[in-house]
Amino acid sequence: MRLDLPRVIAGEDTRTTLMVRHIPNKYTQRMLLSVIEQNHSGQFDLLYLPIDFKNRCNVGYAFVNMISFHHVPAFYREFHRRKWERFNSDKVCEINYGRIQGKRALIAHFSNSSLANEDESMQPVVFASDGSGTRERWHSPGGGRRGF
Repeated sequence: MRLDLPRVIAGEDTRTTLMVRHIPNKYTQRMLLSVIEQNHSGQFDLLYLPIDFKNRCNVGYAFVNMISFHHVPAFYREFHRRKWERFNSDKVCEINYGRIQGKRALIAHFSNSSLANEDESMQPVVFASDGSGTRERWHSPGGGRRGF
């Protein structure tokens, strides 16, 4: 799911969900959120850093859904091929497209998983899609709601 930056800039590729790869395993969702929000606050409406439930560490990748494809180039330029600053990691970030595209599709996918039963720190972080940065709730299986 390679990202072709010239096609995005030309408006020929309007996908918005990015897969951030090669994240050091010690990064928490809160740490990653802080790094992304430094320059991209209000530009994304979902962040999910999968966690290995046994060792409580991330599995090395995350998903970020940008509110518009217009925000993809700046995000890509900042993070693609960037070395992570914390933990003296040699890992180099790689940005590709996610298989599942869009906030709604991602939430539907997560709602059909066991994530709703896990600790909040292991659940997706969802924001309003209007660029305000306001946190939202997502629906869990059975119609319940989990807050963030």
